[in-house]
Amino acid sequence: MISLRCYFSFRSPFAAIALYRLRRLNDFADISIEMMPVWPEVVFGGHIDNPTDNLFKIAYIFGDAARQAEVAGIDRSYFDAIASNFTLPEEADYKTKKLGIQMPEEHWEGPHKAFLYAQHQGKGWAFADALCIRRFNFDNKGAADIMNPEVLDSLAEEVDLDVSAMRAAIASPEIEDEMQNVIRESEKDGVFGVPFFVLDMDGEIERYWGNDRLEYVLMRINGQRTLPSLPQVSLEVLCRT
Repeated sequence: MISLRCYFSFRSPFAAIALYRLRRLNDFADISIEMMPVWPEVVFGGHIDNPTDNLFKIAYIFGDAARQAEVAGIDRSYFDAIASNFTLPEEADYKTKKLGIQMPEEHWEGPHKAFLYAQHQGKGWAFADALCIRRFNFDNKGAADIMNPEVLDSLAEEVDLDVSAMRAAIASPEIEDEMQNVIRESEKDGVFGVPFFVLDMDGEIERYWGNDRLEYVLMRINGQRTLPSLPQVSLEVLCRT
């Protein structure tokens, strides 16, 4: 039996691109995929680092996300626009201090717990897709802050979720326990960044980090010796509902 655990965060552009592809690529249509939202209570504690703490890294990330979006069949212009905001200071003394980006307070637990509720309603893929599309403007209808409860409610309604029940689930101890279980599983699997894939082929485990490792995952599943080329996919074509 072949299964794939997919660890992701709605904060990550690379995870968003990976989820977009996995929902639309026929190559993965018959693979059992377990979606694992990662957002620790102690944000970026332990095994997960905050990429915005490193200016070099965050300046690279969105330029690379633009390239990866283009390969996936997503308009890259939104990522290019973000990337253009990051410039490296010419006279900084990097020997004394690592430069980063000062981010406002972030409340990512809401979208991730809302996803767990959606998954229980059989709408995990649809809701995750809606969140990623709106966060990173995949459909060119405008980006929005998916941490904003009103935006989250609107996206829930878009996929026919009960907003009141979702809000109650977000605040429930049951969903909190489930989130903590996902975090514990991520630690067992050695997750240090997202997206992170754990491929289980009849008990033989392999790990892959990054959207750009999906080709390697497929190569292993199919027993190929050369890297396959995954096609671009359009927003409207869905293999998972």
